[in-house]
Amino acid sequence: MALPAQSGPSLPLLGTSCDRRHFSRTSARLVLTFVAGPSIVVPRPTAADHELEEGNAPGEGVRLHYARVGNGPLMVFLHGFPEDWTLYRRYLLEFGQDHLAVAPNLRGVRPSDRPDEVEAYAMPRLLGDLHALLDHFGREGCILVANDWGAYIAWVFASAYPRRVERLVIMNGAHPAVLLREYRTSPAQIAASQYERPAERQPAPYRAYLQADPIKVPASIEEATDRPAPDLAKEFFDGVTQPPATTSLRVEVPTLVIWGMKDPYQLPGLLEGLDAHVPDLMLLRIEDAGHYPMESHAEQVTRAIRGFLQP
Repeated sequence: MALPAQSGPSLPLLGTSCDRRHFSRTSARLVLTFVAGPSIVVPRPTAADHELEEGNAPGEGVRLHYARVGNGPLMVFLHGFPEDWTLYRRYLLEFGQDHLAVAPNLRGVRPSDRPDEVEAYAMPRLLGDLHALLDHFGREGCILVANDWGAYIAWVFASAYPRRVERLVIMNGAHPAVLLREYRTSPAQIAASQYERPAERQPAPYRAYLQADPIKVPASIEEATDRPAPDLAKEFFDGVTQPPATTSLRVEVPTLVIWGMKDPYQLPGLLEGLDAHVPDLMLLRIEDAGHYPMESHAEQVTRAIRGFLQP
């Protein structure tokens, strides 16, 4: 669960003449840092809030509430905790101009269904929800955008089902394999994650998500190394409704990671070695953003995603 956004003054994006070059596809990893420069104003969405429609879709054994707007290629936005779909209202209106933009409430976040059983929040069920959501809208694939716990799910889904994810955008959300490494090697990340302990004290539904997750926050590196490392392939994919293309957690789809470097909960160490798991990676660091760059630096984030989606 993430706490309220750490905000700061907005840093302008790089100048227009550089945009296409910086966002062109290359075989090498691309790392950008937002720095001061000429201000660029991204036009605010032209769609009105009344164009947003809310509805319900079947998940895997649950009903998922969602907001949607627009037509075109499907673009799905996943929130974390304690948020809901409204985290992305601005982005639905922006990208709904040329996409079918959809933001569901994850299971457990009302008015989506809230199952009682902890097993209902295990990764195989969450992956099933995404399959069902894409099927509900009649789409084989989507552009997937996610933050926090939504990003945790998105990493796994994109790795296992690349035919269903055309492009992936992650904002301050740890890749599971990197998170597990940091919990076994980084005292700083362990300290930053102590707010999750013990899971029993967290509010529903976050408590159930933590209890179902095989990666547990240790009290120390010593405690972490004394525990057997979880078999993430088994925990994430045993019992899935659709067989995964791979259980390696390697993400082969084009991926843009936007990271607020002042995030007090998910530290910059989670970016180290990420390219070993994500070979087609663009990494944009926003130096004065926190856990929610989509809120504190909305213009930069919007322009970055727009550039990433260009052919």
